[in-house]
Amino acid sequence: MQEIKKEVVMTTDHESFLLETRLKKQRDFWESKLTAVENEIMERHINFLRESGAVDKILKKGDIAPKFNLKNQHNEIITSTDLLKNGPLIVSFYRGSWCPYCVEEVKALNTFYPQIKETGADLVVLSPQSLQRTEKQASEIHLKYSLLVDEDNKIGKEFGLVYEFPTYLKDLYQGRFNNNIQEINEGSAWELPIPARFIIGQDGKILEVHADPDYRFRPEPITTLNYLKNKMK
Repeated sequence: MQEIKKEVVMTTDHESFLLETRLKKQRDFWESKLTAVENEIMERHINFLRESGAVDKILKKGDIAPKFNLKNQHNEIITSTDLLKNGPLIVSFYRGSWCPYCVEEVKALNTFYPQIKETGADLVVLSPQSLQRTEKQASEIHLKYSLLVDEDNKIGKEFGLVYEFPTYLKDLYQGRFNNNIQEINEGSAWELPIPARFIIGQDGKILEVHADPDYRFRPEPITTLNYLKNKMK
């Protein structure tokens, strides 16, 4: 499994399409907006996920990807088995529409989706947030691909991505951001997935994985696109 390199190589002349450019703006904004204590709390939990072995539980290249049947923003049931009949499948996990870093990733993937489809592959993006929030987000940005509702992080858990909030982080999210994750997700616990992007082959095996407990960094869509182009030659 690969974590996101913090020194991102710029791979296109069109800077407006670079996800890292947008993410850095968010990082700079929130670092200045949060207090030193609040920033330390966020960093502490990221380091905890790295050092506790949580990352080691994430499915790796060569593993068989779990199958899923989930609702999308149109209330349709999307089945991974059906999608894989047509070509490779990108399965991306994000935290929810309340997360500014996730919003930027969802938008960037939307920009690249037509090119992804041209390779013969498809893309779905999963979040534990409620169907109502999923519908609202997809409608606002005119989403081209399926945004799937992973109720109670069921599929995220099968991919090895899900963690439960410690009390100190829960207090920060509720007190500082007014975000009750359990309510937002209409779930049974304060849980989220580590952001990750998997490329799955038609045989169900995972071809590539990018995951990072530091939610402020995400893989570039152009990196995923280039991988697919090379794979489909």
